[in-house]
Amino acid sequence: MDETRLEQLEQEVAQLKARLDRLEQQPAADAGMKGEPVSSVARPAVRPAFVKKQRTPVVKKVRTRDEWENVLATVWLPRIGAIFAAIGAIFLFSYASVAGLISPAVRIGSGVIIGLLVMALGEFQYEKKRRELGVGLVATGTIVSLSALFAGMALYEFYPPLLAFLLEIVVLAIAYGLMLWMRSTALLILVSVTGFLLPFLQLSDEPDVFLFLLYEVLLFTAVCIAVLRLKSTKAYPVAAGIFFLALIFGSLTVNFETRPLIDEITLLMASFMGYLGLAYVGTRLPITYNYPSWIAGGFVLLSLSVVDWPFVYGLAVLFALLAYVVANQTKDAWQNGVGHIALLFAISQLPVDTLSLGDQFRTVLYALVVVGLWFVERQQVPYQRFFGIAVYLMLTLYTIGNYEAYRLNGQSYAVSVMGLTLATAAFILLLVRTHGEAIWRKYWQVVLFFAAVGVFVTYTLIVMELPFYADLDQTDRSTTLSVAYILLSFVLVAIGRWRGTAAWRLSGLLLLSVSAIKLLLFDLSFLSLIQKAFVFIGFGIVAFVISRTYFKKRQS
Repeated sequence: MDETRLEQLEQEVAQLKARLDRLEQQPAADAGMKGEPVSSVARPAVRPAFVKKQRTPVVKKVRTRDEWENVLATVWLPRIGAIFAAIGAIFLFSYASVAGLISPAVRIGSGVIIGLLVMALGEFQYEKKRRELGVGLVATGTIVSLSALFAGMALYEFYPPLLAFLLEIVVLAIAYGLMLWMRSTALLILVSVTGFLLPFLQLSDEPDVFLFLLYEVLLFTAVCIAVLRLKSTKAYPVAAGIFFLALIFGSLTVNFETRPLIDEITLLMASFMGYLGLAYVGTRLPITYNYPSWIAGGFVLLSLSVVDWPFVYGLAVLFALLAYVVANQTKDAWQNGVGHIALLFAISQLPVDTLSLGDQFRTVLYALVVVGLWFVERQQVPYQRFFGIAVYLMLTLYTIGNYEAYRLNGQSYAVSVMGLTLATAAFILLLVRTHGEAIWRKYWQVVLFFAAVGVFVTYTLIVMELPFYADLDQTDRSTTLSVAYILLSFVLVAIGRWRGTAAWRLSGLLLLSVSAIKLLLFDLSFLSLIQKAFVFIGFGIVAFVISRTYFKKRQS
């Protein structure tokens, strides 16, 4: 029985081996027929050229009652307790002072020591995993120690202001070290604010801008280092705002007081360092827009405006080039906007006389900047075309505002009108080239309105600068403008028919409507009969020609 079973098993094993051999030979035969090896490794998927980032929606978790009790007990209660303890210590010292229990020297010394002990207690609580309590105690101890040192200098004059300032710096340095150890944003903000206020507590009659800005730059550097180590996006704008206040104080002092040259140099150096520092720090933080660095660029221009140097415009041009370099290095296109504004500021600071040819040449330079904003592809800022339109509107208002002064002085305004004409022609060329782009889709009517206003103002100034216009009386001037408007409307409609663009035809109709209103409201009352006949018949002929050809299409 066993031998029979063994023979059956051997036969089954032989059959399985034969079957296995046939299966192994079959892929080889298939591969030989196809002529190329078959790989069992799957081909990797093709990586798309652009993958759109999808942000995961943040679902704000609703705290339960137990969680709220935990937050109140472990976070807010220590803070409230620290505040009340500090107030109680102040009341205790006040009582001891009134009762004569302790002398002023003992009072000041004990206040400093108690403040330092409270800071040490806060560090101890932090080691015991009581973070919020530790931070609150360190903040309380810092305020108590600084208040005691200030009282010893201001109230009792135990030591000079310089020694008090150095001792306060020591306390602030201790708080700074504990802030880095605890990685606390609240302590960082406290150090920034108290550090900024320390120079104002020295009760000095004569401000020293050099030492003040030197100290603020060192404090700003230390705070920026802490911001980078903590990656604190909340403390970053606070630190920038504190430094901006220091620059405002320095600028006001230099502007309204006669200061030595070293103060002006220090102010410029501090503003430049602040701009570069904020531009660098912003690239190391997880923020979308580095707006503090853009504001810092404005403070650089503010510093340049308060110094009384003849070559400020050259420094403004250098700053514009620096802003362009920063934009390229940090990949922040908004820094190009800082450079553009610096160029406009440089033009405004040119040392030219009022009501002179050089003053009019500014308009040409402004127009060249506007043309560059629209047609130069390098150093682009987001929404640069709209930025150029805003500058163009300001240029138009600037040209209108200065015209009356030149007219009263009997001087020609041709150079300024030429600059505005250049900018207006560039505006029209921009709209002709890019009218079909999607960027104008939502704002096309508004942009056309601004273009129409610019063309109207430019054309009016051109007519008023004609050689014979100044010799005409008021009636003839009004007639000349009316005829000029009618002719321009006819030209605009003709251009619209030639290019097949409704915008040009509509602009001509609008200008013709304005001319009609001007004729009826202003010219009808004081024109002579021959002038009325000439102007009104001309208006009727142009209106008839436009109406007969407005909707006719070209044969092509």
